[in-house]
Amino acid sequence: MQKRTTSMNNDFYEQLNGVISGAPSYDMKIVMGDFNAKIGEDNEGYEDVMGRQALGRINDNGERLRSWCSANNLKIGSSLFKHKRIHKGTW
Repeated sequence: MQKRTTSMNNDFYEQLNGVISGAPSYDMKIVMGDFNAKIGEDNEGYEDVMGRQALGRINDNGERLRSWCSANNLKIGSSLFKHKRIHKGTW
């Protein structure tokens, strides 16, 4: 199952890269969705991408999302602004 999931993630990010790279550089890009990513509170090395207002510890999808956002000069908006702890997670 892990190999299939990784392959699906690779396909998804390849398609997403195609869409982002095909958009004019002057366009504002907003990417929204459920990436099944936990980005964690530690933003060391990713200060340009995210804030410290996230929950929990990072998972594999979170690492991939942070790296992808960094490569595409995008921000993870949900981590930039203070929220009450109860409002930081989704269910």
